[in-house]
Amino acid sequence: MNSYHFSGESEPDTTAFGYELANLVADQLLKGNVLGYGHRDYCGMGMKINEDHHFLYGELYDGDFHAPTVFKTRDVFVAWLSVQSTESLARLDDEEFYQRNQVITRKRLLDFIS
Repeated sequence: MNSYHFSGESEPDTTAFGYELANLVADQLLKGNVLGYGHRDYCGMGMKINEDHHFLYGELYDGDFHAPTVFKTRDVFVAWLSVQSTESLARLDDEEFYQRNQVITRKRLLDFIS
């Protein structure tokens, strides 16, 4: 994978990310940058562009994507990400291990686009 970006833990925030931030994230992904951690075992949630130029969002294991959600166009990805928030992506409906564990947060997105 290309470059990885790291940042801190999730804090409660229900404010939607919005179109501006979502578009800036899409720009970075289109440049080949990967939003995700690359270490052993469970690496949390990440985003990248695949070889078909589809946007991926999903779990990373050992730095590789495992059964990601695929967005076939930038517009669909941006529309989805723009209405998400730190809380909506905190995986609060999953097992306790996954809740707020290396999830996508506003801080991670801001670090990614900077």
